[in-house]
Formats: sequence, C-alpha cells, structure tokens
Amino acid sequence: MNQLAPLVLYCCSYSKDLKRVERLLHSLERHNIDKLDVYISVPEKDISLFKDLLSSHRFTLINEKDILHTNPKINQDKLYSQRGWIQQQVIKSEFWRLNLSENYLVLDSDCVFIKDFSLSDFIAKDQIPYSIVHEGREVLQATQRFGPNNARQGFLKDRQPIKKIMQRSGPVIYDFGYAPFLWSRKVWAALDQYHLSPNNISLLEAILSCDSEFTWYGESLIKFQAIPIYPREQLFKHYHYEHQFWQDQAMGYKEDILKYDYLGIVYQSNWQTWEDFGASNKSMPSRVLRSIKRLLKLLRFKLQLM
Repeated sequence: MNQLAPLVLYCCSYSKDLKRVERLLHSLERHNIDKLDVYISVPEKDISLFKDLLSSHRFTLINEKDILHTNPKINQDKLYSQRGWIQQQVIKSEFWRLNLSENYLVLDSDCVFIKDFSLSDFIAKDQIPYSIVHEGREVLQATQRFGPNNARQGFLKDRQPIKKIMQRSGPVIYDFGYAPFLWSRKVWAALDQYHLSPNNISLLEAILSCDSEFTWYGESLIKFQAIPIYPREQLFKHYHYEHQFWQDQAMGYKEDILKYDYLGIVYQSNWQTWEDFGASNKSMPSRVLRSIKRLLKLLRFKLQLM
C-alpha cells in the first residue's frame, strides 16, 4: 500500500462559487510554495463547468459522489434532500475516506491566501496536524457590538449539545473553526469507531442532530484522543459579517498588516454576493431591496462608531 501524503488541500464547492474558487486557486499559485496537492469536489452536474473554466489551474477535480460512495452508511437520497450547507458538511467530513492523505486542510471557496505557506504551517510533528482550538471571542465580541443579536445564542446552540454528547464537563465552550479547517483522518475514524457505529448512526444523522461538523471533529478530538493536541489559533482572518470587514478597513487592518498573523482571509459568501457566479435567481426588486438594506447597515455602522 502506498504511503499516504502527510497533507492535502481540499475544497468542497459548486457552480455558484466558481469565481471564488478561481480567486482561491490564483492565491494558491502564488503562495503554495511546497506545491501541496489540491483537490476540489463538486456535484456531478458541475464537473464540466469547472473543467472548462478552470482548466488553466493545477488541481484534481472530484465528483462529490465518489466521496459519498466510500461510506455506504450515508443515505444519499436523504442527504440530497437537505440544504446545501448540510450536504457540504457531510461531504467535507467524509473526504478522508478517499485515502489520499493522513490530514487535510479544508478550504471553503471564499478563502484566499495572502502569504506564502508550507507543510510546516499545518503539521506539528510526526504527521500530526495542529488543532484549531479557541473560544470564539473575536466573532462573539464583534456581534455583541454590531449584531446580529442572536449570534451568541446560535454559537452556543451549535456547540453545547455536542459537548454534552461527548460528556465533556465544565463551563468552557470551545470553538474548533473556522475555515480553513485542519483535520486528521484519525480523529474522524475515532468518531466513527467509538460513537457513530456503536450507536448505529451515520455522520449525516449526527450532523442533522447538531449541524456543526467542526464541533463534532473537535469534541471527538478531546474525547477519544486519537492524536496529541498541538493547539493553534485560527489560520485565517474570517469576516463572518460585513461589519467586521468595515471595522478593519476603518482601522487600517488591510492585507499587509493581516499577513503578519494570518495565512489568509475569508470573505464570507453570505455577504459578498457580488462574487457569485452566474445570473442571480433573485428578482430585480429583491436585489434593489438588498442593496438598500446594505447601505442602511453601513450607515448604521458608521453612526455606531461615532
């Protein structure tokens, strides 16, 4: 059996994010100094689109069903009846079963590298990856100040149930995100061996019970100790909300500053909608209304800074 690569880079995407993936690939061509292998999975219907429009870039394209076929416990009909982000959580979390690498860096389509990186940024020692572990204070503070008001409640809702299932006591709520995620196949295998299989459930059913795949990973990491924990903070600056981006711009935190402490930036696609590929399925009045709301949010943000 061939030895597995210590780490590969992986992005789970689809047609709407094609422009974002192209931006990601351009940043990889500039900064992937170790030439780590890049894999991108997309739905079967999007294979030709990605092949045709991204043919000049170096990556391996995968039909996402090839990932799902590695685990017959996943009910694909049930999976594809769920919303897209649930589908992607499951697909990303099952990528390890392709047996391509010991570890993988999961890049969302809206990730962009801003500085050179190498294998040593992700592997602590002996093919053991760093583990992203923190308490989410950056996003919690930002949303406490500028909203949305339910962000803290949502943060706890996505994490406390899994913490309880894994029988971890104490008041501390850990955050094991955000993209890019740094995952070991051994941690996912341990979750399957010691929790999913004994309870006769699939990862899909686990995620449907509490939809935070990176929390399932992180709490499993602590519970089953499949690998030693070498902690790191978030690898990328993550702009979950546009007001976080506005705040950094106002304070002068641009790429030349951010690259001292971050490998890249995530411009969340939920607000950076102008990077969507293809025609919008929203009506003109709906798009105009969204633009007006965005301008009002920007005005409110500026007033709050006064």
